[in-house]
Amino acid sequence: MGLRTIVVSIAGSPGSLITAKYAIALAKLLSVKLVALYVVNIKVLQELLKSRIFVDVEARVYERDLEQQGTAILERIAKMAKDKGVVFESCLMKGMVSDEVLNKTAELNADLMVMGELKEMTSRAEVFYDEGERILRRCPCPVVMVKNPGMVEALYKEIGSS
Repeated sequence: MGLRTIVVSIAGSPGSLITAKYAIALAKLLSVKLVALYVVNIKVLQELLKSRIFVDVEARVYERDLEQQGTAILERIAKMAKDKGVVFESCLMKGMVSDEVLNKTAELNADLMVMGELKEMTSRAEVFYDEGERILRRCPCPVVMVKNPGMVEALYKEIGSS
């Protein structure tokens, strides 16, 4: 039967490109489709409004900025995947990050999830609220966590172009 689809969760942080490069390398080596997911975190926007850090207009502007950031990073990853000859699809969503990523992963019947390294937790309570932790624990398929950026860069360069 074999693998057909790898999903990569992109957060928009600087480490996201390393995560994407590893996912592209895996997709290339396994000859499978790669789907990149980026979620505009509506929960954070609602919390900023609720705590009166943002007024409604500022929240809409911030949401638009997050959408533009997501679109830009997905376009960059699409170009990287195309350059390596990887079949690629992207999905920009809005909502609670873990829920959207997990639902889309299940909908795609993904064979593998690639995600960046979890941040270090400073308290037990953080474990329950961290989106990456939720994705890792509830993902419906095996999860690969990307570490060692130097190794990832070397692998990405090694796989060559299409």
